[in-house]
Amino acid sequence: MALLIQRAINGLIPARFSRSRPPSLATRPDRILLGVRPGERPSDKPPVRIYLGTERGQFRAERIFLWSIEKYRDPSRIYEIYLMRDIKGFKRGFWLTGFTNYRFAIPEFAGYSGRAIYNDADQIYLADPAKLFDLDMGKAGFLSINDRDTSVMLIDCQRMADAWNGHDVRRLSRKALESRARQAGLWGELDGGWNARDSEYHPKHSMLVHFTTLHTQPWRPFPEQLVYFPNPTGQLWPDLEDEANVAQFLPFSAKRPSRHWNLLSLQQTEHAGAHGSADYPTLLSPEPPSQRQDSLVVDRLLERVPDEDISWVLQRLMQASRQLVLSVREPLSQQAGRYRRSRYFWLQHLNNASAMVPDCRWRLNHHAGLWRRPTQVCGGPTPAGDIVALTHHKPGHDAQALAIAQALSKATGRPLRRLQMRPHHCLIPGAVQAAMEDAAVVVASGWWPTRLARRLAKRQPELRLVLAGRKAGPAPEYGGIVLQCRHFGLPPHPRQWITDLPLNAGPAPLADAHAPEYAAWQPWLSAEHRVALLLGGPSRNVVFSAEQAALLARQVSDWSRAHNARLLVVGSRRSAPILRAVRQGLSEQDLLYVWQDQDPSNPYGLALTQAQHLVVTTDSESMLADAAHSGGAFWVVEPGPMKHSIWQRFSTWVAARATRPRFNRRGSIRPQQGINYLCARALAQHWVLPPRDLPALAQRLIQSGQAAPFIEASQTALLAVAKPHTNTRSAPMAATIDRIITVLSLQSPESVGSAGAERHHAR
Repeated sequence: MALLIQRAINGLIPARFSRSRPPSLATRPDRILLGVRPGERPSDKPPVRIYLGTERGQFRAERIFLWSIEKYRDPSRIYEIYLMRDIKGFKRGFWLTGFTNYRFAIPEFAGYSGRAIYNDADQIYLADPAKLFDLDMGKAGFLSINDRDTSVMLIDCQRMADAWNGHDVRRLSRKALESRARQAGLWGELDGGWNARDSEYHPKHSMLVHFTTLHTQPWRPFPEQLVYFPNPTGQLWPDLEDEANVAQFLPFSAKRPSRHWNLLSLQQTEHAGAHGSADYPTLLSPEPPSQRQDSLVVDRLLERVPDEDISWVLQRLMQASRQLVLSVREPLSQQAGRYRRSRYFWLQHLNNASAMVPDCRWRLNHHAGLWRRPTQVCGGPTPAGDIVALTHHKPGHDAQALAIAQALSKATGRPLRRLQMRPHHCLIPGAVQAAMEDAAVVVASGWWPTRLARRLAKRQPELRLVLAGRKAGPAPEYGGIVLQCRHFGLPPHPRQWITDLPLNAGPAPLADAHAPEYAAWQPWLSAEHRVALLLGGPSRNVVFSAEQAALLARQVSDWSRAHNARLLVVGSRRSAPILRAVRQGLSEQDLLYVWQDQDPSNPYGLALTQAQHLVVTTDSESMLADAAHSGGAFWVVEPGPMKHSIWQRFSTWVAARATRPRFNRRGSIRPQQGINYLCARALAQHWVLPPRDLPALAQRLIQSGQAAPFIEASQTALLAVAKPHTNTRSAPMAATIDRIITVLSLQSPESVGSAGAERHHAR
């Protein structure tokens, strides 16, 4: 029971040493007031009171919850939102969340009068909360979707005064308090549209969406405790966050800071005078500085900023400088005026601030512990420099790395360099350090190149990484992106981009198909009808026997002869064990190429660009990608069944157990536990890789119309017109390159600066 064990361990850690649950110091909830919007006639209805259960790790969810209210609320009405977090008097050590029992103290917080709505932080409104607040409650003390689910409630605070009094809510468990209310007959049913849980979401009927499955929450609050998978609501929550970023929406601001900020201002003045690194009182005053500095160093400040004010403080610092260096020295324990937090906490906040101020380049020096060196993370616009493609010895990996690097270079105008790896480079990364001197982006594909790229990034934190392939490893924490195919079956990540095929560039345009190096293939080129077979070979994943190879060669050869066409068979690196069988299946007029490294006469490009009909075996992702990018449809043929070795059966079992849901009595999916969690963690860390689902890849190509099964070839006449070849970026490549440029801020400094100026002017 991984999550239960983590909860037990966290419950034993004193609050002053905890990074996730700081000491309970608040005596009452913090209030955020959304008043009548300017120009609106005030409503005569009472203010809508909403109590939100939240905690430190849910700051992103908390912000978007508030934005959803701001988006859908009645502009003529007042909304009071109370943030219940770190409140004194509750024993929360073994709570699943940091706010489990606060909901039952709402009658006390509200003075045992009037109505109040309770919400968890992992929810968003899709309708005006006032419609819920104004519902007819009849004789009920509280409304919820069932008598055991109190995650969304409309509460009559006076009627609930006895069942949920201030003494018992601090002493009894959640289940005991819910049971007491049921026995007293205080529960009333609430329309399920006010608490649509994950897959229950319906665009037309849902008024509130509850992201109740912890390991599918889109904002990924606790990656050290859970492995996250996609949420069935898709882009619903991320789109709301993008809207909040564009609107520059924050719960607190310099003009309206949290109620904990006054104490900080006195400490700031003394601290700034002692260290003299920056004039913090001026920088963080209600009015922003009139001029923007070229660079700013902030040291020993952020540890003293309350959680509620971190977002606007970081935004202000980025608005005040073009280059920002932040040093955070985490105390060993939380003390008066100093907070202990995790690096993930800071990276999430910095990522949000960068989304609102994209033209500020920043560096975080994070000090944690007594003896550890600080970890450095860089963000914002990528510095000027070259794009370096790391290549090794596998043609498929090299082709993908070069294609991505070339597309990035063309789109950004940055110089492109290719660095051929040597065997000792991963063991001694300093050997290539000089070659990285002017590099800004490193593109790598395959196991060895991606590992070297990661080691180089540790030495140069400002490097941006683009890592591709099944064995590229987990997505970087920051400053990089991983490109992986859908049929790999790996868990998603915000910095992982999923494609259907490897992003090969396809065949390069031939300068002259009749060049001397292609002399052996002229009979095929001069034929009126041309067919090409791109042949893979046996691998760890696919059984490709000599008998199957001979049968395939015979079938394609017979089909070509039946249509008066000339056949060219192009072998790959893995074709050597089956070449003798392939020769036996070919006729005398058919041509066969035996693969050789760095061979200028390799007709692979000829086959892709000059064949009128192309047949590709589905055991090679790279060949399928090149065929798909070459223009026109092609035939696919499965050479043999997938292998089922002991390890592959085990990895298939791990992948299945990682995604198998378990339900609780309320119908919600349980958090990851036990074997379920361990299997998911093994996938996320790439300790276990599921087998490639190559049949699923071929099926997607067929469904999209890019390919057709070779069995249908006998029903199709040969085309006399050669397939067109385009030299432009394919749609998947274009979308991926645009995504990389956005995520890694690879635009030119001038374009980023102008975009930032436009946003600043709009504010």
